Amino acid sequence: MQASFGESTIMHRKLIDILIVDDDTIDRRLVERALKEPSQQLTFVLNTAATLTDGLECLKNHSFDLVLLDLGLPDSRGLETVDKLHQAYPQIPVIVLTGLADEETGVKAIKKGAIDYIVKPFKPDGLRTRIGIVLQIIELQQKLLSLANTDELTGLVNRRHFFDILEREVLQARIKGNSLSVVMFDIDHFKNINDAYGHSSGDIVLKQMGKILRENIYPLDVAARYGGDEFIVLMPEASSEKAAQAAERLRGVIDQCLWKVYDRQISITTSVGLADTDSGNLDSHKIIDKADAALYAAKRRGRNCVVRWDQIGPNEQTEKIEDRHFNELQAKVSSLVEQLRSQAMGMVSALIKAMNMVIKDPYIIHHAENAQVYAVAIAEEMGLSLELKERIGTAALLQDLGKITIPESILKKTTPLTEEEKQIIRLHPAAAAKILEPMGVFNQELQIIKHHHENFDGTGYPDRLKGKEIPIGAHILSVANAFDAITSKRGHHPAQSCEYALNEIEACCGTQFNPEVVEALKEAYEKHKEKWPLSTRAFYNTYSEPAAVSNT
Repeated sequence: MQASFGESTIMHRKLIDILIVDDDTIDRRLVERALKEPSQQLTFVLNTAATLTDGLECLKNHSFDLVLLDLGLPDSRGLETVDKLHQAYPQIPVIVLTGLADEETGVKAIKKGAIDYIVKPFKPDGLRTRIGIVLQIIELQQKLLSLANTDELTGLVNRRHFFDILEREVLQARIKGNSLSVVMFDIDHFKNINDAYGHSSGDIVLKQMGKILRENIYPLDVAARYGGDEFIVLMPEASSEKAAQAAERLRGVIDQCLWKVYDRQISITTSVGLADTDSGNLDSHKIIDKADAALYAAKRRGRNCVVRWDQIGPNEQTEKIEDRHFNELQAKVSSLVEQLRSQAMGMVSALIKAMNMVIKDPYIIHHAENAQVYAVAIAEEMGLSLELKERIGTAALLQDLGKITIPESILKKTTPLTEEEKQIIRLHPAAAAKILEPMGVFNQELQIIKHHHENFDGTGYPDRLKGKEIPIGAHILSVANAFDAITSKRGHHPAQSCEYALNEIEACCGTQFNPEVVEALKEAYEKHKEKWPLSTRAFYNTYSEPAAVSNT
């Protein structure tokens, strides 16, 4: 159960299992023929079902990467078909096949849980392209989920994800009547290592500690970095006695390990505390509290030992945190804050790097950076909180993440787009939200990103929100994007002056843009006119119509 960055993702497996649920034999054959065309990268393994009932049975007996689902089946019709499948198998990505040639049906299907929709009849190339886009989204979700659930320094499960796993395992133990144990490890005198050799030496020790736990726990166990120099191991189906034996073995491995910091050998020991569900701990937080109390009992007993919760006295069990060693607690809190900050920045950096590597378009890359500066300046003029300004700034950096799902030929097209190409372009905010959603740490940002193409008068997309229905961050990002787009050289569009951009944006005030935000932009420009515009370089050609007159 131990997570790692090295696990294979869907696009690297070559063989992609797809289930086609469609009662129309001709349509099924068209899909099969389109997907059996030779591909340099992927081979599709196809299974078919003619009814929803048969499709659900296939999903019960086999693991699929993707489902192509027709909305008109003999035993289920319309959007309720998506509902039923998504409720039964919420983790399976679904592309809806529909003969209903209206965008509203497709959007409703996505809201019901589908990841995309394709209108029949379709061209083989178009089908393969859309499936390829969906597979890219799935792969990014897998990578980002791993990133969100993993401690960056040690490669172990992080604290947040550990609690998710623990909640599930405690529930299973309660249902089945099994034992479950939690073991906590704390590196003895860790602060002294940092003080003597520097914080980078502490990182070396933490990495090695993670490696030891990962390589020496049992296959069903889950090791995590709990915070600072504390680690925790979940041992499903392990009684207190068995967990104590395993903990003693791990403590011995740590004690006997050859620890080196910058070619200097040092001694590392750990204090270990454990608790189990046999002691009536059927709540995840209670079992951790008891393991933590046992851990501190181990420290009071001389360190480098294992103590079980049921072996400590009443006074030790009720000891308050104020009575613990203040310096150790202070070091733990400080280290945990730094760790969380580092993880958050690491996730943002990884997302930006992933986008840059896939898009390879200098204009889009610099547009996000420039829009961030403009958006934060506007938010500053509006007197928004520091937290909201940070959320808006992060959203600006990540806003075009969904464009990695758009074919490069469309992004760089210099001639007018077809209606179909415009529809593909307009999916990118929702695609970005789909990619970010599994991480669980960008909830406010993804709402800003999803709605930054909504118009003040309700004529935008994807949900045609208007006025105050639109998040204020989305209003701000929309104006910031327009200002940067107009003042940047984009393909055959020359860069215009800031004054020209302000006039264009003001002309759309009350229709496309929020009047309050436009006024804040003008005030921000007066403060920063010597440094603005930020975009003065010539970039590669890329698709984008003038921002103040285009919703694409």
